[in-house]
Amino acid sequence: MAIIDLRSILDLAWPRSCFGCGTALTNRNGFLHICQNCLRRIDFILPPFCHRCGCPHFEENRHAVGCGACAGRDFAFLSCRSLFELRDVGRRLVHELKFRAGHHLLPDIGRMVAEFCPELAGKILVPVPLHWRRRWLRGFNQSMCISQALAKELHCRVCPLLRRVRHTRTQVGLSQQQRRSNVVGAFSINPSAIKKNCIAREEELILVDDVFTTGSTLHACAEALAAEGGFVRIRAFTLARA
Repeated sequence: MAIIDLRSILDLAWPRSCFGCGTALTNRNGFLHICQNCLRRIDFILPPFCHRCGCPHFEENRHAVGCGACAGRDFAFLSCRSLFELRDVGRRLVHELKFRAGHHLLPDIGRMVAEFCPELAGKILVPVPLHWRRRWLRGFNQSMCISQALAKELHCRVCPLLRRVRHTRTQVGLSQQQRRSNVVGAFSINPSAIKKNCIAREEELILVDDVFTTGSTLHACAEALAAEGGFVRIRAFTLARA
């Protein structure tokens, strides 16, 4: 009760507003930084979707391996699940978090994932690492921030099992093949992290990143986990899907 009263007092002194439209937020039982109207404009990915790459589709085919977006492509991870499509308010949410250090949005993100992806509860989360140069410039790793938000809401373990050993150019603007080539050999196992977290090779790991575009980065991470760590049950989760 004391926490609710304190929040009420803070809301009176410093009213919260929706990050998307600027509307004042008065409903203390709702999300902290997004109004119901903007929440409805987020294109959450709901079933049916491709069980392999997470692409939204509306004709479920139980006999097909993947969908038109990933057919004929090899992935080192078993499947990927994305929370929403990268457009409209969803795109703004990702950009606010990634490029404007919108850490105040993380509790809302954790709540969204808990509501739409409850199957992640209790999982081992492996954030996609940034090279130290990019992390130094940005000041944080958005994949780690997302993982921590999920861990708090869904009681997951965050285990940074990977390190980025090669600085790569940004993936933005690259073709599918260029993206795959750009991240070859960019990731490696962090042996001390595996020993510290006492993770068995048979346990299921969930790679966490901000956006799924072609899956190249997640594929490279999963390859390192499989080849160097011997892990065989590797899946992926991203906040958005381009």
